[in-house]
Amino acid sequence: KQWYQRRVAITAGILDKNGPVYSAQWNPSRDEFIILYGFMPCKAAVYNTKCDVIHNFGENHYNEILFNPQGNMVGLCGFGNLRGKMKFYDTTTKKMLSEFTASDTTYFEWAPSGDIFITGTLSPRLRQDNEFKIWNVKGKILHHHRVDKDVQLWQLKWVNSPTVLPAPPIPAPLTSKEIAAAKPQAYRPPSSRSGGPQATRKLIDHGSNLPNVNDGVYKPHSGNQVSKQALKNQRKRENRAANKATDAATTDSKDFQAAVVDEREKKLKNLKKKKVPTATLR
Repeated sequence: KQWYQRRVAITAGILDKNGPVYSAQWNPSRDEFIILYGFMPCKAAVYNTKCDVIHNFGENHYNEILFNPQGNMVGLCGFGNLRGKMKFYDTTTKKMLSEFTASDTTYFEWAPSGDIFITGTLSPRLRQDNEFKIWNVKGKILHHHRVDKDVQLWQLKWVNSPTVLPAPPIPAPLTSKEIAAAKPQAYRPPSSRSGGPQATRKLIDHGSNLPNVNDGVYKPHSGNQVSKQALKNQRKRENRAANKATDAATTDSKDFQAAVVDEREKKLKNLKKKKVPTATLR
């Protein structure tokens, strides 16, 4: 009855954002749990046994809550149809330890030691580019294995320890500068970036020794030696231009002759209509 009352309280008033509940997990070493709820980007919050919110991780694109076996670290991740973004936190201080992306991840599992984990791209969820990676909590890839194209990877599993190993040390949390650097930055055109115009001028100065290109015709500097292929291409372009000019002149001459003939034929037709004697035409 007590648990039922708590569940009603959660669904009735504590979840303050509409949408589905993607995941809910107990901390294996503490009397607290995390819920991911609400339409994307979903909310992530930590609750105690009285269903009071003791910490809010904010909103992001998550659908998995992954505590390590010792319960002193947790990963909030977005797998499946999400992009594989992962954030890891210290469950005591609730400070962020790392943030990185593991694209195309369909499987995740902590090692029994609690300080490294494995991710995999497995069949039948994804039948191409099957692979697995071993990471540490800070996002460093310790091992990467990709299977052959004609081979499919079906399952991964750590060899479990018969007992829970001691809690691993917590790495240093991210600083405010590292967190700011990890956030996606708004697009800034090159002209508004630091050193943008100077870099452009420097590029133009360094390019002063490049060959000139004017109207599509290669014109080398006096100090450069022209290759045979460049001269050949130049002659081809000049011949094409001359042929075009000749064709245009021929077309104009033909058009003029045709216009004269048409004018004479019109005069003959008009005279025939008026029935003028033939001698008048001479």
